[in-house]
Amino acid sequence: MNRSEFIFAIIDVLFHIPQNYIRYKDIESEKDIVYSDADAEACKMDIYYKKGAATPMPVVVNIHGGGFVKGDKKHRISVSHMYAERGWFVANINYRLSPKYAFPAAVEDVVNAVNYLTELKERFDLNLDKVVLTGDSAGAYLAAETEAVVTDRALRERLGIPECKVKPAGLALFCGPYDMLAAINAKLPFGLVKNIAESFMGFKLDKDLSNLKDYKYLKDIAPIDYVNSSWPPTVLTMAKKDVFCKGHGELMYQKLSEAGVKVSEHHSVKLIDNHCYHFNYWVKASKEAMAMVFGFLDGLYTYQKTEEKATETAEQDARSAETEEVAAAKE
Repeated sequence: MNRSEFIFAIIDVLFHIPQNYIRYKDIESEKDIVYSDADAEACKMDIYYKKGAATPMPVVVNIHGGGFVKGDKKHRISVSHMYAERGWFVANINYRLSPKYAFPAAVEDVVNAVNYLTELKERFDLNLDKVVLTGDSAGAYLAAETEAVVTDRALRERLGIPECKVKPAGLALFCGPYDMLAAINAKLPFGLVKNIAESFMGFKLDKDLSNLKDYKYLKDIAPIDYVNSSWPPTVLTMAKKDVFCKGHGELMYQKLSEAGVKVSEHHSVKLIDNHCYHFNYWVKASKEAMAMVFGFLDGLYTYQKTEEKATETAEQDARSAETEEVAAAKE
């Protein structure tokens, strides 16, 4: 176990209880569904849905963080319950971790998990026109990088990622590192950044990072470089004093805005409300951030219902007009 694995393993243990005390009795779940044979132990999802939820259910695909080296879906039970309680079907996924599996393995896993929804669609009556990718920290990065490969065929082909059968309808990104080159050059104690970067890339870096230019995917690892007008509506949370990803949320917000993507954001300003502050569900900053995200999700679902009603009305009007034309012709 390298130093980054050790540190993030400790974080998982310390924060599991305070981040997972919320449960709802009316939520059904199924655990450890294998969605890909790339590694049947790693590529599993837990699903959550509310008893009696309106169907077809929109879908949230939740991607845990953990510095790309640790983390587990079992540490994201409460947030899964919170989404499911609002009527969303939740696929809470694990994926292949570094350093055993380097980039782009985890991105491939997210695409395969999304594609697996097509096999669950009929059984659970899912609305695959309303699939939202969400994640925290490394999970937010993977959600964004997945959107990058969905909207940029050349990138997808360079990385050898399968085509995504389902187009995401929204992104909810929590405190992610979207500019990986900036992240690699950040300063943290114990050489943590360099260790995470080497694990993530599967590439040994010189002490001064001078050989970074030789990394084969150097131009492919920053989703912020692939933002375009085809990206779906997005909601971002960011900590102004983030110890891990300072400034990344602001840059992503700017890129999305410049591309004409509908984007909203929430940011914390206190040092105590730091990286992934939204998991501190009892504090004001978290309550505000989650309320914004829930509003975003509700808005997507409401928009869907409005679209469906408008389409139904248009079809009825067209049929009525056609009937009137036929009647007029007979006269």
